[in-house]
Amino acid sequence: MNDSVIIQYYQIIKNKISQQRFQSALRNIDKLLYNFPRNPYGYYYRGVCEFALERYEKSLRSYLIAIKLNPVFDKAYFNLGITYYCLNQYDSALINIGKALVLFSKKKELDNKKRCIEALKIIESERK
Repeated sequence: MNDSVIIQYYQIIKNKISQQRFQSALRNIDKLLYNFPRNPYGYYYRGVCEFALERYEKSLRSYLIAIKLNPVFDKAYFNLGITYYCLNQYDSALINIGKALVLFSKKKELDNKKRCIEALKIIESERK
C-alpha cells in the first residue's frame, strides 16, 4: 500500500467526521491502522472521534500514541490539552497546549497560535 491509499483513507475519515458519523469513521480508522499501524494521523483522528463521543480517556490514549509516533504533532498536542481540560486536569492541559503553541509558532501558523493563547487564558482563569 502506498501514500495514495492513505490519502483516500484520510478523505473518507474526514468526511465522516464532518458528517458527525463518528462510529463509522472509527471503523475506517481501524482499517487504516490495521494496514498502517505506525500512522500518527490514524491515532489523531481516532482521538478526535473518541473526544466527540465524550470518551475522553480513550481520546487521551489516542493522542498520546500519535505524539509518540510524531513528537512534533502540533494539533495532537492541542487536542490532548483540550481533552485534559475536559477532565479538569488543568496543569496537563496547560503543558500540552503550551507545547502546541511553541510548535505552531515555529511554523508561523497564526490562527492556531491564537487558538492556543485563547485556550491557555481560559484554562488559567479556571485553574485559579
